[in-house]
Amino acid sequence: MMGNLSFTRKLCISVCWGLLLMYTAAERQYFIISQNSSWVQARNHCQVCYEEMVTLTPENTHIVARMINSDHWIGLRKYINYNGTYNDTTEPDNSTNISPNISDTPWTLWANGDPLVFQNWYPGYPVFKSPLPKIDCCSCSCTCPAPIRTTTNPPTVSSVTSQKKPTGPNTSTVIYDNMTDFTSLLEFENATTDTMNFTNKANVTQSWKSTAVLNVHATDSSWTTTPQLPILSTCERSPMLPPIIPENNKNYIENSCVVILSFGPWVEKVCSEQKPFICYEDRFMGRVNVSNITSSSVSLRWDQGPGDLSHYRLQVAAANWNLTVKLHNLNFELNNLTAGTRYNIQVFPVKCKRDLNPQNSSFYTIPGEVENLTVTSFTETSVSLSWKKPDGNYDFFQVTAKSLLDPPDSIIMDNIIKEHLVFDKLKQGNNYMFIFITGVKDRTMWSQERKTFACTRPAKVTKLEAFGNSDTYLQLKWTPPEGKYKKFTVKVKDGNMSDLNATVSLLDPSKLNEVCVSGLPRGSMIKFFVSAFSNCSLQGETENITTYTAPGPISNLSLHANESSITASWSFDANNGNVSEFQAKLFLNGSSEQNKKTKDEKKQITFEKLKTATNYTVAVYAVINNLTSPEKSSSIFTLPSQPTEAKVLSRTSNSLTFVWKAPVNSSATDYNCTLNSTFWNIFQTQNVNNTSCCFTNLFSGSNYSFQVYTVSEGRTSEPTGCLGETVEDKVEISLSMMCISKQSLYCDETKVRENLFKELKDYIKDELNGNVVYEVQGDTFQRT
Repeated sequence: MMGNLSFTRKLCISVCWGLLLMYTAAERQYFIISQNSSWVQARNHCQVCYEEMVTLTPENTHIVARMINSDHWIGLRKYINYNGTYNDTTEPDNSTNISPNISDTPWTLWANGDPLVFQNWYPGYPVFKSPLPKIDCCSCSCTCPAPIRTTTNPPTVSSVTSQKKPTGPNTSTVIYDNMTDFTSLLEFENATTDTMNFTNKANVTQSWKSTAVLNVHATDSSWTTTPQLPILSTCERSPMLPPIIPENNKNYIENSCVVILSFGPWVEKVCSEQKPFICYEDRFMGRVNVSNITSSSVSLRWDQGPGDLSHYRLQVAAANWNLTVKLHNLNFELNNLTAGTRYNIQVFPVKCKRDLNPQNSSFYTIPGEVENLTVTSFTETSVSLSWKKPDGNYDFFQVTAKSLLDPPDSIIMDNIIKEHLVFDKLKQGNNYMFIFITGVKDRTMWSQERKTFACTRPAKVTKLEAFGNSDTYLQLKWTPPEGKYKKFTVKVKDGNMSDLNATVSLLDPSKLNEVCVSGLPRGSMIKFFVSAFSNCSLQGETENITTYTAPGPISNLSLHANESSITASWSFDANNGNVSEFQAKLFLNGSSEQNKKTKDEKKQITFEKLKTATNYTVAVYAVINNLTSPEKSSSIFTLPSQPTEAKVLSRTSNSLTFVWKAPVNSSATDYNCTLNSTFWNIFQTQNVNNTSCCFTNLFSGSNYSFQVYTVSEGRTSEPTGCLGETVEDKVEISLSMMCISKQSLYCDETKVRENLFKELKDYIKDELNGNVVYEVQGDTFQRT
């Protein structure tokens, strides 16, 4: 059937379906050879210089037909395994129809061994041999009895005409036992015609039956026959006319070769005819293996081409450079190449002075390494680099910044063609390794790495502030910068930007951004400069702040109090720093009552309208820039106020009870009471915690002086008093006086007596002085 695949090919497709998905069948190429040759010569040429004579299929017939404009030999022959002069350069003259020893089935194989599954014969082709017309093998006349032969053993013809059905249609097989007779017959036939040649009479298919009168022996046949009596007779041969050969057998070629006509159909031709022919060859699809690539050399190895090759032609091409080498082996070493250059390789197998499909490959030599790699500058987030381009060629540079700190991230900058680079978007304060490689366009080759190291500058600290300022120390804190940092430095300067020998210590070892600075001058302007340092000792931008220390404490604080005010005074040493003012705070029971400021050089402040007999604390500070010195404080009680409205509550002849009112705006509750009589030489005192006091064991009718004091913290107020008189217990006393005068009758005078009585009353008055209740009765003196 035309166009069908052979069983072998079907099996291959079935088994190798997976491979067919990946690989495509080789492309078949067709070559028109215009040289006129016999079929054998044509085939030999195709086998030597190509693969084989063309095999036609439904797929390629139209392709081949378009390529020709005349008759051409193709790779088809009636008996492809013809064992006559198959491999000779000359063909037998098939027109003689001398049959060779042929055993194969005709028209079964192409020259390359493919089965004939497709045929495209021109009408009337191929030409088959027609059967010869039916003729008698001989003409005989018989006479009986037969004449006596002169030979001792007359020849016999033992032949059986088989009645069995022939193996082919309209055929019969004639077997001749007497070859001498057959030869004579053949000579007769040859003499009667010169147009027929029988090379193998047993294999010639005939459409007629031959009958011969033969001696049949029952014992010589496998078939049963009727016994007959022997007949003695003799046959005489007579001439016979030759058979008529069919007209179409004149075009019959015993072992023909096939020609394709210019428009596609096939016809048979005598194989010795001289005609152009068509060869085919599967496109050679070898490859070149490239190995051991360096910047200046490479090893090449390629596949062996098909057939008998004369040599290989190696062609190497690059920009402005090429090389052609004739080789007889399958490998070659290329040297003295340029680094970073693309080379195109073609290896042409040369066969019969013809280039086969080249084996192609291409490669880049390893590019060179950059030189003079230098870090030119850096910032918090970038590093600037420069370098010198390598020798040879290159297409771009690739730079990788690899962090050497956790996390170990990497950033790649690609397609760099300049010889300098600002590598940005880096992390602050990080340590980086910069890896340089040179690349070629298709990224198949990279140079050796060149490395350099650089750090980004740490970022600036923020929110720097001072707190807890005292006279000799303070605390600093700030917000650490983004990115990486290893430590911080704190520089301390005074207002004149002179370095101060201060001590900086961490408040908490786990917090690098909080420190205590001690050993500072009192009451002074202080400037702090804080910087972050990276792991590679790069200093970040400095943040600064100006602040003050507090002044030193005041000295010699003294307090003076009265009933409603306290006056504080102090002194201040110039070594304790500068001061803008002083502040004094008054505290009662820990609560601030008053706050006063002064710039007076007298360094004195008075607090007024205070409670009497109350303990107050006064704290005094030196102040500069809203910073206060360590406090100096002292406490004092205000003086108590005197009681009021003291009076006698009750009295007897020997006791007096006094009462009074407590002073206003006073917290005192203790009082001291005294009772005094100079006349009787009596002084009594009592301490009470209420507003009454009672004195006993007094003399009747006597006046006593009473005083009461408010007592607070050992201090007493001014006294409040009154007089108290015990109830009198009356006693009469008579006095007699005698007057003696040097002047006679002087005592008798009235005026003298009156004066004397007056002097007596004054004397008694002076002596008693109101301390004792008395009454002088009578106002004259009587003579006794």
